Amino acid sequence: MLRIGFLPSDFNPMLLMLGDAEDFRALGGVMRGFARAPADTRIDTMGFCVPSNTAVTLTGSAGPLGVHRDGNDVVWRIDAPRAASFAEQMETLADPNMASGSEILACGLEDETTVKLSHGEYTDDFLLPA
Repeated sequence: MLRIGFLPSDFNPMLLMLGDAEDFRALGGVMRGFARAPADTRIDTMGFCVPSNTAVTLTGSAGPLGVHRDGNDVVWRIDAPRAASFAEQMETLADPNMASGSEILACGLEDETTVKLSHGEYTDDFLLPA
């Protein structure tokens, strides 16, 4: 199951998503659906995700692109072309023959909070709620 957490930092804050091939295939499907019809989507509550202390809402609403904190919650604002591109990056990690790897999802903004997808690089208990 996909594990999600926000890692705050003064220099390199990150939204980290850890999972296996099936998780990234499912997340890629969500991204492709968002690219076709952008609508606010809570990623952390989907069936392929472990319950998290970080609520992550994917949105196409007006405002600056990228990941933004809202208290303990995260708003991830992207447009349809970026969603389609991110889905392709997720498919890379969905390859069942890939033992490990990662992808960085970024909108190309200065001082942006990036989203890192990782498969097989962290222990299985990393990002699990206490």
